Amino acid sequence: MRCLVTGAEGFVGTYLVRELLPWIGPNILGLGVREGNRNLPIQFKSCDLRDHETLVKILNEFHPDIIYHLAGQAFVPKAIEDPTETLDINVKGTLNLLELLRRSGRKVRFIYVSSADVYGNIPSKDLPVKEEYFPQPLNPYSASKVAAETYCLQYYRANSNMEVILARPFNHIGIGQNSKFVVPNFCKQVLEIVNSENSKSSESRDILVGDLNPTRDFLHVQDVVSAYALLGKSGRPGETYNICSNIETKISDILSWIIEFAGINIVAKPDPERIRSAETNRSVGDNSKLRGLGWKQTVEVKEAVREIFLHLKENGED
Repeated sequence: MRCLVTGAEGFVGTYLVRELLPWIGPNILGLGVREGNRNLPIQFKSCDLRDHETLVKILNEFHPDIIYHLAGQAFVPKAIEDPTETLDINVKGTLNLLELLRRSGRKVRFIYVSSADVYGNIPSKDLPVKEEYFPQPLNPYSASKVAAETYCLQYYRANSNMEVILARPFNHIGIGQNSKFVVPNFCKQVLEIVNSENSKSSESRDILVGDLNPTRDFLHVQDVVSAYALLGKSGRPGETYNICSNIETKISDILSWIIEFAGINIVAKPDPERIRSAETNRSVGDNSKLRGLGWKQTVEVKEAVREIFLHLKENGED
């Protein structure tokens, strides 16, 4: 079997490649816009999925049997700042890949990694949200993911050679995640206070935060990629799967845990620049469909946060 992973150089992509190696072996080709992890025993090629000519050459040479499509612009604030580029990367890149696979006529299993952000604000009565809930995107990022999902399913219905499966991951965390995301950002700020020479001064004990009231469904990234691998083996074509814990956690609880790990008193200071105008208030998914394939969560969210905090405390940012 030959496996193509787009976005293989990214946070989740690196974990996914490690997860796939025992199953697929070294016949994995990683694609990305940056250099891949040299410690991984796979091929890696630099490619922007919007680059038609380069992508044609790669697919003609490699002939993948299974594709995990992770590549994309995934940071919501950046999508709000530049929605056109987000649309171009997330939709055009995906469409480019789908069309080349259609033209090849080769049978391929295609796992598209979308996002639970497509659900938008869910009424409390409909939580935890099931896959059948109609998407109601609140920002350009989630809108682009809905569009890409639609193209994926359209190509699946129209082409017998393409087995398309949609994954909708909720929030995932782990060592190596960019500090612009909430958990490593909180850890970084708290550790800066801990390590500051002025840490005894009350003036240095403020941490900048956005809205702490929303809830999210967090999973350790290792549990996320184990779910992706399982979808590649056992997922049903044409189906959508929530990748989640089925547990709702307040952002304020995440911060409280990090402060507990640090062992000092810290004041949360609201930062208007961190407040989103279109914020999902509550987010928790129903994972019964995924569990029906045999998937199980292995790391509790508090332990995942502790792991990140201790790693950053020991090693700083990677």
